[in-house]
Amino acid sequence: MNAKEREDLIKKLEEMGWDKKKAMDELGIPESTYYNWKKCYEEHGLEGLRKQTTAAGRIWNRLLAGEKLEVLRIARDHPEKSARLLAVEITDNHSFSVSESSVYQILKSQNLITPRPLEEMPASNQWRHKTKRVDEIWQCDATHVFVAGWGYYKIIPVLDDHSRRVLSCDVHKDESSFSISDAVEMAREEARRLGHKLDLPLTLLSDNGAGFKGSILEGYLSMTGIRHIYGKPYHPQTQGKVERFNRTIKQRTTYLMVYCSPEELREAVKKAVDEYNVRPHESLSNVSPNDVYAGRKEEILQRRAEKKRLTLERRKMYNLTRQDN
Repeated sequence: MNAKEREDLIKKLEEMGWDKKKAMDELGIPESTYYNWKKCYEEHGLEGLRKQTTAAGRIWNRLLAGEKLEVLRIARDHPEKSARLLAVEITDNHSFSVSESSVYQILKSQNLITPRPLEEMPASNQWRHKTKRVDEIWQCDATHVFVAGWGYYKIIPVLDDHSRRVLSCDVHKDESSFSISDAVEMAREEARRLGHKLDLPLTLLSDNGAGFKGSILEGYLSMTGIRHIYGKPYHPQTQGKVERFNRTIKQRTTYLMVYCSPEELREAVKKAVDEYNVRPHESLSNVSPNDVYAGRKEEILQRRAEKKRLTLERRKMYNLTRQDN
C-alpha cells in the first residue's frame, strides 16, 4: 500500500472501534504494524506513512581503499594461501590488521576465492584431556606410502599435542617397535636441540597397532621414563591431531608426486614438515606450531591485538571524517 491507502485504512479502522482487531486479522495486517503506522501518521501526517529507503549508518571500521588494494596485491602474490593465512600474513608482516572474513569478502568480490571442500566426518567438538603445556603428551601414528620399485614404506611422525609441532617424521621400512622407538628417540633429540629439558612427566599417545604393543617399545619407554597410553579402539579421533597431520603430509607429498626411492620421499617429507611447522594453525589462534612450542604465542597475540587497536582507531578517524565532510 502507498501512503494514501494506509491513511484511508487507519481512518476506517479507527471508526470501527472494537471490531478493528478482527478486521486486521482478516486483512492479514499484524497489530504491531498497524500501530506503528498509526504512530507515524499522528506524529508526521501523510509524510510519515511513506516508505522510507533504509540508509546505511555511519560505518567507522570500513577498510581503507589502500588497505583493500594491498590485500588484493598480496593475495595475487600468494595464490596458494587461504583467506585465513593471508589475514595472518598481513597482520603479522604489514602495517595494518585485517580479519579473515574481510579478506574473504574482498577476494570473493574479485572472484579470487575458491569454495572450500566439504568437511569430512568431524570428531567430537573437544577432547576432554586437554594439555596445558608443551611436552606433556606426544602423539604418534604411522601411515603407509608407496615408493615405485621399492614397495610400501611407513611415515612415523611424533607430534606435540599442545603445540601441534612435529618433532620427528622419518620414513621407515616398517611399523615395528624398533622403528617407533627410533622415531620417539629422534623426537627427544629434537626437543633437546630446541632447549627443552624433558624433565617433566611425558606421555606418548598412540593407537593399538602391533608395533605400539611390542615389548621392545615398552622397554624403551620404560627406560626413558615415558608413560604410554592408548586411544580408544576404532576411534581414530583420539589421535586426531596426528591423524590430521598424516592426511596433510600425504596431500603434500604422495598425492602429488611418484617417488622412485626412499631418499626422494624422505626429502619431500622433511620439506613438508618444515612448512607444516611454520604455517599458522587456526586451532592455535593462527599461531604457528614452532612459535607455540617456543613459548611465543602470547607475545604474538598481544602484538596482533595492539596492531588491531591502532588500525581500528585509524579507520575510525578516517571514515568518520570523510562522512562528515
